[in-house]
Amino acid sequence: MSKYLMNREVGFGRKVLQILEDLNIRWEHMPTGIDDMSVIVRERELTPIKEQEIISYLTRELGVDEVDIEHNLSIIMIVGEDMKNHIGVTATATKALSDKHINLEMISQGSSEVSVMFVTQTEQEKQAVRALYNAFFTEEQN
Repeated sequence: MSKYLMNREVGFGRKVLQILEDLNIRWEHMPTGIDDMSVIVRERELTPIKEQEIISYLTRELGVDEVDIEHNLSIIMIVGEDMKNHIGVTATATKALSDKHINLEMISQGSSEVSVMFVTQTEQEKQAVRALYNAFFTEEQN
């Protein structure tokens, strides 16, 4: 979803989560920007009716400018305690994905620096996992 200067609106994120709670929808991850917020939920949480309710509530209650619901996306994580001590882990990962022509729909790294989340089209999920594995764990790469 996007809304101009949503970051200046006190309680916006809480209100989004309240809408999801009211609709009995669990969320997985919620990366944000200044004017946009993505809420990742498992597809089994949604029905066409719930999707319309989400759009309606976000538009009516929060005045969002745009709401998109995307399907067939996969989350792929690279995780490691030692990642925060190595410069270039994310660069290595994104290069490996780019070399295989895998488009990143979203990327997010938490402040702990022990994991990076990549979102790809589900049809590219296995290829993405292989590319990341080869980038970090095969002898030719290390």
